[in-house]
Amino acid sequence: TGGDLAHFTLTGHLLGVNCVQYCPSKDKPYLISGGDDKLVKVWDYQTKQCVQTLEAHLHNISSVAYHPDLPIIISGSEDGTWKLWHSNTYRLEST
Repeated sequence: TGGDLAHFTLTGHLLGVNCVQYCPSKDKPYLISGGDDKLVKVWDYQTKQCVQTLEAHLHNISSVAYHPDLPIIISGSEDGTWKLWHSNTYRLEST
């Protein structure tokens, strides 16, 4: 009954997507994705547009997460490195 159909598709990663997570804040209709193109993308799922691309990893992205309380995006790469990004400014905060 339509359960297997996609509601929409987001196009923007150059290679495969490995992880996706919704933003827990009700103020931002966002989700983040990480892929084999070494990019983290922030999407507005209402407009279906990429609002920011985060670039700093040297290997495929294997994990992405929004911190539940702080304005932080966490991304992890297959080489074992983690990056912390400010979720409002999208600035790299820590490696």
